Amino acid sequence: MNTSEILAPETIEPLLRPSPNLYEYWMLGIFMLVLVILAYVRVVYAKRLQRLYSSLVRLQILRQVMREELVFSHRASVLLFLNFVLILSLIFYAAVKYYGWNLHDSTGLSFYGMVVAAVAGIYLLKLIIASVLRLVLNDPGLLREYLYVVFLVNKAAGLILLPLALGVIYLNVGLLQNLFMAGLILAVVFILYRTAQGLILSAGYRVPWVYIILYLCTLEIIPFMVIIKALSREVL
Repeated sequence: MNTSEILAPETIEPLLRPSPNLYEYWMLGIFMLVLVILAYVRVVYAKRLQRLYSSLVRLQILRQVMREELVFSHRASVLLFLNFVLILSLIFYAAVKYYGWNLHDSTGLSFYGMVVAAVAGIYLLKLIIASVLRLVLNDPGLLREYLYVVFLVNKAAGLILLPLALGVIYLNVGLLQNLFMAGLILAVVFILYRTAQGLILSAGYRVPWVYIILYLCTLEIIPFMVIIKALSREVL
């Protein structure tokens, strides 16, 4: 080894610092779209928004709203459901990125778009299955009211989960384990609440319990079992 090699400084390539959070450039556009949706609904449909969320805790208002309005196709309802889909999909995308689940070859915005389509498709399929069940079982109206509760809880969840989504995306990754756990707890609370509301609604109808169990299994238990099975197969 000659003198020049000894005295020459050692070349060290700089290491890229990993991102401290899960933020990606396109996520800002998603949050801006969400804020525009919520601001529009808040300004244009303020009274309707108040009635919608009052019906969460008062069944009398719920049934009155269902008699008077288009609860599934009204513009405010569609926008609030879109907000729920965008927020839930963003949290799921963040979970996939954080835990390193290998669910698909696509990444970034393209994979997020697939998640949005999948979440919206699941609820569209739920509406179709419910319509078939109503015809087959000659449903007197219980299933329609229960579906309204499901979608109403989802709209409320879209608002409640917004701060969680912001935290999951922008906070340091060292804090995300607790945030995802909080999200899981909230999801369980939402599901238990709407299931309890469905049982309370069933008390007002002369519907055999076997039908109620069939409703719950078809619209709640089986879909979650399929999702968990699919995730466990890809993750494990």
